[in-house]
Amino acid sequence: MWPFKKKVLPQDSTPKPFETIICIPGTWNSWDEFILSMVDATNGEYIAAGGILMNVKKQRHYSIEFCEFDNNMKKAFRYAGMVTRVTESFLDEIETHKHVIYISGPTGNLEDAGYIAFATEAILKTGGLGVKIETAGKAFEKNKWVRMLENFEESNLYEMFVIDSIVDQSGSVYSCGMQNLGYKDTIVIGEEFQQAVSLISIFGYYQIVDKPTILNGQTFSKDTESPRFRITEEFNQPNKGDKIFENPLGMWRLIKD
Repeated sequence: MWPFKKKVLPQDSTPKPFETIICIPGTWNSWDEFILSMVDATNGEYIAAGGILMNVKKQRHYSIEFCEFDNNMKKAFRYAGMVTRVTESFLDEIETHKHVIYISGPTGNLEDAGYIAFATEAILKTGGLGVKIETAGKAFEKNKWVRMLENFEESNLYEMFVIDSIVDQSGSVYSCGMQNLGYKDTIVIGEEFQQAVSLISIFGYYQIVDKPTILNGQTFSKDTESPRFRITEEFNQPNKGDKIFENPLGMWRLIKD
């Protein structure tokens, strides 16, 4: 379903706040081979032509870029796969890739994030080896990505598109990638690392599952027995100025009340 640095043909004219970019190295020998395998592997549900990947049934279009072998791909997957604990055998497999596909497309909401997740799976069926979410810095082994879509729920999108354990120079812990789902990222200040990661994760799932209206100045707690945290706008994002990682929707700061 989805794109990279080219213009997209959107489903409608509604402005989209963000574009998700996904990297998929694979075993394809040529672009023509990929095109044919896409039709065959998806029974015609997806077709690729002229820099566009299309879900025929859903009438959704994505930009697609077919690139040569990348010497840095194994290293990139090793780094991005630290959180998901990719195996050494998987990284060795990544090193055998012949070409790399980048797809990208407008997201910024749960529905569109779900569609691009399934489009990624379609590419994996044709010979893709693994998945790296460029707009989060998170990588997955092929089988793990597929498993998360087998019994798909919206809450799975958090694990797929968000990393919540990044530490800045001051020791604050923050998330990256919530823009893929249409939410602000979160930074936690003054808490022990594991506690901060747990708080960010629960706060993230809470937004996806319960879909609350969150306002500046409200408080949040993991449960009735846990400390309350004040929610405020964080205007100085750690990724500020980074076109790939900065969240255009903003960032929440959680600090013990």
